[in-house]
Amino acid sequence: MSGGGLSRAAGAGAAALRRPVVARAAGAGGLGAASTAGSATVRPPVAPRAPPAVAPVAPRDRRGRGQPAPGAGGCAPVRLRRSLNRAARTHSADMARHRRLTHVGPDGRRPTDRMRAAGYRPGATGEAVASGAASARAVVGQWMDSPPHRAILLTCRYTDAGVGVAHGPGGPWWTLDLAARH
Repeated sequence: MSGGGLSRAAGAGAAALRRPVVARAAGAGGLGAASTAGSATVRPPVAPRAPPAVAPVAPRDRRGRGQPAPGAGGCAPVRLRRSLNRAARTHSADMARHRRLTHVGPDGRRPTDRMRAAGYRPGATGEAVASGAASARAVVGQWMDSPPHRAILLTCRYTDAGVGVAHGPGGPWWTLDLAARH
């Protein structure tokens, strides 16, 4: 993540990662999801972008939008990990530099490879990527509106998370890495 975004608001970012369900995104861009179970890519229509902003997102459960979750629907909150933040920031910067929404870096590394290189020993992993969402709230909203992304975000087996955002043409470029230690 370059310059700010979720890094400036670790508290707000952490809140957004507690099994989120948020209001619909105002802006849109590209999306991508990958997990040890598979991957998907969704590209909603592009809308005008507002300046990036991060706002806290209340945890919700799996019953649907707008219903507060006691204990996030049975899932423990994920914990932000510096190593996963590094992996996510590095990947977001690569996507911005190459202007390409992908789970495979220019060096051929996949999410699990990047997590290991950043010092995390992953077991189960999942990754969501997006471009064009103006805020953390908007990108989480896009992911929650996409069934493959929603499934990854609401998977209880993930215990740790890292977030990254990089600014550049076609961006901001977002990465959410989710994992459980081996």
